[in-house]
Amino acid sequence: MKHWIYGALPHHAETNVVFFRGLSLDTLVRGLLDQRRMPLAYGRGADWGLVMHDMLSWESGDYDLAHYGRLCPPGGELGVFVTEPCWAKAHRPRFEYFRDGSLITGFSFENPRDRVGEEPDLLLPALTAARLVGTAADLDRGDDEERTVRAITGFFSLPELDMP
Repeated sequence: MKHWIYGALPHHAETNVVFFRGLSLDTLVRGLLDQRRMPLAYGRGADWGLVMHDMLSWESGDYDLAHYGRLCPPGGELGVFVTEPCWAKAHRPRFEYFRDGSLITGFSFENPRDRVGEEPDLLLPALTAARLVGTAADLDRGDDEERTVRAITGFFSLPELDMP
């Protein structure tokens, strides 16, 4: 099975996957539309909801990422997977976690050792246990992106995405 991190939605390149809680689906969708990002799919789990949207704006020349901090009100949380940040350049995915409008932690899958945010080491125990960072890091197995997703989803108890 091909994991969803390699293409969240078939026939939609450059799709972002956003897990959310502490805010309504309507609030998130309206915020994405205000930033000219088209929501493509959504779902609701017991704790976290999910929205998939076009990474790029429908406005010509707007290639920036959505401003997720603006979409995350007090009491809200967002776990954002940028699955294909630049499909043409073959950059690897990235993850960002926002709480109360602030970037708490974020990193590129290309180098999970280089983390940013207010609590850059929040995921360090999960990344270390998955052998993605630390002295026992094993990044040559070919499944490090899937292991990274599993470490993140396990840490935050994100719902599993069943993709065909």
